[in-house]
Amino acid sequence: MAKLLTDTEFQRFSELQQKQASFTITTEEADELRGIVERAQQKRDDRSAAMQAIEAYIGQFDITPDELFSPEQIGEAARTYGLIANTKKERALPPALTFNGKPYQWTRTLPDEVRVPLFDAFKAGESIKSFLSTPKDAVRCVATIARLERETGGVYAEAWLAELSVTREQVDEALAKLAA
Repeated sequence: MAKLLTDTEFQRFSELQQKQASFTITTEEADELRGIVERAQQKRDDRSAAMQAIEAYIGQFDITPDELFSPEQIGEAARTYGLIANTKKERALPPALTFNGKPYQWTRTLPDEVRVPLFDAFKAGESIKSFLSTPKDAVRCVATIARLERETGGVYAEAWLAELSVTREQVDEALAKLAA
């Protein structure tokens, strides 16, 4: 009922209802209350008729949801009504490296104090496991190796991939994502 009335109408409606409940309402006030209720019912009926007309036009002209709403609006409605999961895409963390006991995240650039020894070890065909902060996190290991291969043009040895429990296919996929 509140959605069908203006703020002042709703306030007056509430006052008149309280008077009616306490049996202190006058005949004029009762008529006013009936008038407010009738107007609200008429608005409800008008809205219902409008919705039926819109539904009929949508059916008549074979209008699809994507003609009425953006993909974002459709997705939001689907999430609201539980038609699709309300989960967000997981954010992949950047590679994490450790050198001389200090942690580093390889976002865009890597400080030379870490970059030089890491690249030297990689180019020499050595294991880089000692540089990895999270050697058990396969996704971050793959990202690190892919970046190293991309920037050096080298290829990480299969034995060292096995040491980190990652595969060549995973590294190739990460390289493809870096290229894109």
